[in-house]
Amino acid sequence: MLSIAFFSECYHPMRNGVVVSVASFARVLMEMGHEVTIFTARHPEQEGQEERVYRFPSITLPTRVRYPIAIPIATGEARRLLVDKHFDIIHSHSPMLVGHAAIAYHRRRNVPLIFTYHTLIEEYTHYIPLPQAWVRRRAIQISREYSNDADHVITPTDSVAQRLRRYRVIRPITVIPTGIDIDLMDQVPDGRIHESYNIPDGVPLIAYAGRIAREKNIPRVLSAFRQVLRREPDAHLLLIGGGPYESAVREMIDDLGIGPRTRLTGYVPREIVTQGLRAADIFAFASCTETQGLVIGEAMACSIPVVAVAADAPRELMDSGVEGLLVDDNTDAFADALLQMIDNPGQREEMGRNARVRAESISAHRCTERLLEVYDWVLSGHRNKHRSTRERFTRLLLPFNRRRLRQERQRQRAQS
Repeated sequence: MLSIAFFSECYHPMRNGVVVSVASFARVLMEMGHEVTIFTARHPEQEGQEERVYRFPSITLPTRVRYPIAIPIATGEARRLLVDKHFDIIHSHSPMLVGHAAIAYHRRRNVPLIFTYHTLIEEYTHYIPLPQAWVRRRAIQISREYSNDADHVITPTDSVAQRLRRYRVIRPITVIPTGIDIDLMDQVPDGRIHESYNIPDGVPLIAYAGRIAREKNIPRVLSAFRQVLRREPDAHLLLIGGGPYESAVREMIDDLGIGPRTRLTGYVPREIVTQGLRAADIFAFASCTETQGLVIGEAMACSIPVVAVAADAPRELMDSGVEGLLVDDNTDAFADALLQMIDNPGQREEMGRNARVRAESISAHRCTERLLEVYDWVLSGHRNKHRSTRERFTRLLLPFNRRRLRQERQRQRAQS
């Protein structure tokens, strides 16, 4: 059994791909018999204390994106654990402040450090109100320096690994996607999505799920849907999620005149997300900045074909014409792909079956098994490195030890 410490800048009750990844890997590792402890930032909306989750004090800045910022000074039980407990593996999920608490433990206790690079922070600099050229350079520097401080780096896709190599990361990199919690998704009962959101039965239903954020390229989905309505006036669009761009999206919906056929759920529990995906005929995803696009895998697990912009992450998750369609980032191409899906129910069903098979190949259990292989490999190398260091040190001391041994024998003979 391994004792593993996860360090993450964000965790429940926040909703994003990093939280899903951390929670999923932690759950499956514990099901496999390992011990996982999570260190994260305190959140103003957290309810009570989750088992084996310890939180650093935090502050929440009055910005549009209300992420708590950790103050990585451990107190109470978290401090006791970080001082007294020995972890076999430190696994950081952030290069920011909580991530530096992981580095501090790694250096103090000489424990291997694994780092999962979840987010291309270079692509999210628009949230920082500073000169963008400088912020992007700093984002690249942070990514490079933190990755090179780790013993091993994990990325969710090969395209992210290649980006880190361009950043001059020299550490070993292994691609392990966040696994899809297919078992948990299958346990979610069917919901009354059509009734809850006033969507007529039998009409074509296109769904998007994820944060309503600028980088998700939601205007592409909205403008393409307007074109779809010109030929399929009964079609509906269901946007599942909430976020900082929500008011702007609502204004866009009104400006495009698609309000009567568009539903925006706001933040909803994960079971509602699953039920919404299950109810849809097509999943639409236009983001070009994803490191993995976890929600694409979740849609495929619900046997839903995908129409996505052919960015790096979607290209690694699916093959165009097999599990869905990949298109250029322009409105006409996106709308044509949606209409092709609507016009061909047989193709939709076949692609939906293929999508489910593809999702099963990246299930949470399979991806966690690959993560354990990395842990074992890093631990083996760590032990061998220390054995080699001890052996070199012993060889360096060998002449000195032999001299001391001769002197001791001479002293004993003189006394006798």
